[in-house]
Amino acid sequence: MNHRVVSSVSQLLIIAVALTCGALAETAHISTEMSAMEAYEWGFAFDVMRADDGVALNDFVLIEDDGPGAGHSEKGTCVESIYAGVQARKTIHLEDTTAAAADVVLYMVPQNLSEQTPYYLIVNGRRIEGSPLSWHDKQWHWVLVPVDVLKPGTNEIVVGCDAPEGKGFELLIAREDEYDAGGGKFQYQGNTALISANQYSIAGSGTELGLQPIRVGEKSAKSSDGGKTWARLNLGTTNDVQGEYVIRLHLTRHKAVGVLRSPAIDLWEGIDGVSGILKPPCRVSDVLLHGSGETPEGTDLVWAARFADTPDMTSSQWGEFHRGASGSQVALPLEAGNHRYLQWEVRLQTENPLVSPAVHRAKIERTVEYTAPPDNTFYVMDCENPKLRYSSYQFAYEEAKTPQLATLRERLKLDEVIEGSQGDFDKINRLRHFVSQLWYHGSPLPNYPEWNALEILDRRDACGAGGMCIQFSITFIQSLAAMGYQARHVNVFNHETVEVYVDELGKWVHADPESLFDSYEFNTETGMPVNILEQHQHFLAQYGLTAQNPIDWMSVKPWCNHPQSGLPENKQPLEISTYTYWLNDPDPAKRPPQHNLAGFFRMMPRNNYFSQPTPRPLTQGSTWWPWDGYLNWYDEATPRKLQYALHSDRVSDFYPTLNQVVFSAVHGDKEGDLVMDLVSFTPNFETYEINVNDGGWRDSGAHFVWALNRSALNTLEMRTRNQLGVTGRPSRLQVLYHYREPYRPKEAKAAE
Repeated sequence: MNHRVVSSVSQLLIIAVALTCGALAETAHISTEMSAMEAYEWGFAFDVMRADDGVALNDFVLIEDDGPGAGHSEKGTCVESIYAGVQARKTIHLEDTTAAAADVVLYMVPQNLSEQTPYYLIVNGRRIEGSPLSWHDKQWHWVLVPVDVLKPGTNEIVVGCDAPEGKGFELLIAREDEYDAGGGKFQYQGNTALISANQYSIAGSGTELGLQPIRVGEKSAKSSDGGKTWARLNLGTTNDVQGEYVIRLHLTRHKAVGVLRSPAIDLWEGIDGVSGILKPPCRVSDVLLHGSGETPEGTDLVWAARFADTPDMTSSQWGEFHRGASGSQVALPLEAGNHRYLQWEVRLQTENPLVSPAVHRAKIERTVEYTAPPDNTFYVMDCENPKLRYSSYQFAYEEAKTPQLATLRERLKLDEVIEGSQGDFDKINRLRHFVSQLWYHGSPLPNYPEWNALEILDRRDACGAGGMCIQFSITFIQSLAAMGYQARHVNVFNHETVEVYVDELGKWVHADPESLFDSYEFNTETGMPVNILEQHQHFLAQYGLTAQNPIDWMSVKPWCNHPQSGLPENKQPLEISTYTYWLNDPDPAKRPPQHNLAGFFRMMPRNNYFSQPTPRPLTQGSTWWPWDGYLNWYDEATPRKLQYALHSDRVSDFYPTLNQVVFSAVHGDKEGDLVMDLVSFTPNFETYEINVNDGGWRDSGAHFVWALNRSALNTLEMRTRNQLGVTGRPSRLQVLYHYREPYRPKEAKAAE
């Protein structure tokens, strides 16, 4: 199990006793309002996006069937030479051609930059000139095509070039015999992204999940006589490849359905005059959900809610949503059933891909009955209680008991590497530097290794080099996992690197193990190490990239970080830390570029490469990243790349909170007792630990009663411990309890 949830049975028993005895004497009418943007940032988002007026349906659709097999193959040729007389054809089926814009996207490398002849497309019989080469992505081409050239049914896209042989282009082919390891031969919603990103486990035919099978080779054909005749299963420069050309179609149109879900809402929160941290037992009734938005003709908003006794959004206690109202303005009565937490959901729908509904806000009204604790008695002097971020994407973490982790730990003597270290960050950086020295940067070809540190080390021993940046990254990720730390692979400009969760800092940090980098970057104003999103934000600031001046991925001119750009640079307050002396060269051009590579980034949504070797990209880093299983970051200054299907601008999707404890403290039926319930998302969770009044750490369950000392400052720390002994960042509660003996007249005491 990767997490543990709150156990609220005892808490509910306390509430039940209080209700039976009629102890809930006070009533509050509470309203909690949440904007759609707050729900988008802290809750869950599926096929929706930010909009000027709230949250709307995602307007990005990519159709591709080549992702799993795209990349450099060691099994034979994977390119088609396009020149005078040799053309490539791709057919794409469309049920509906409604779109605000359409782009043909293809992976095609020019063979001769100095004497480049333009290429062209023929889309359903209409010739369209190809786009000029991008300064940044010369391999990728986006060709805007008129929407009216598309038609329902089969659409033909032909790629050609009038250059002589050797001076045209090489069009990438996804070989049929490479598909299985890259994600399989299925599409979902028109592309392979969610399957390759490990969001669906395919069993049997896959039709039960709504997947469509890919018959590899069915939609690609080659002509060697200028389009007079076509052959489908004899592609490539060797005329013997079965596969699909890497030709994709991007449509600017809204998805038909999307979902926005709120984070867990505490219905006991918001009682005037009662501490928001130390709560009395409550009973909730008369719950009313108000939802507001806009529903243009042909669109709808369908509102729903569900309840649980835990704020853990991964818990099965939540059950199904109960739908009850639709429209732009709704008032939905709900029955809480004595549950404490509520989550609302709104389903966005449209019949017209050019129009979307918008969600503005939701408000929860309810009546809360409670008995307030004694006045002027309990004072919270200190509190550290984090707010958990959850990703909308399922991230698969390597299990601690995976045998290869123990083998790797022993083979590299990792315990000796961290011996004498002080704290998590020290251990992580010793491991980083150690991995960076295992070999010197080199090519992983031929015999490209799998995403397996043991296989990479075998290759090093046999060939003298383990590979390039991706092989360093995989070895570092799995070495960290062997020692109990969570990390994931991140791809930036021309580079593969690692982010690791540092418990003592309570955040994700970019730590690069490549032999040419061996460093992390930190903010010189705060001293805090940075993650790649923070580096990305520094990148944008350095080059003046904003919503008004966004990156143009297909620009033919440099737009940053280039001597010919002529763009001013704003120096950023960043510095590197490294254990490798030659990286400290005072010449900035000779130092690791770090944030200069973070203009674009994406991450692999899993790190369990030992126990689940696939899906993974083909020969990662040997081609310009045609695989479609990454989650890609975008923002107002960083537009989405049309060749990829999965994008997010939600911090929660990239940076979920790990290994931290969120606690609830509720007054018990005895004065001075606090009923504590703990929640965490901790991969490879073993137990909670608590430290009461500095008495030392001891194991604890998720639910316990903390008896406060009278007229004393009481301190409670709470943390998690995983199966490899790594402890999380502690949460903390400090309560000063001013005890007063209940009043009894002197006469009554004397009579005793």
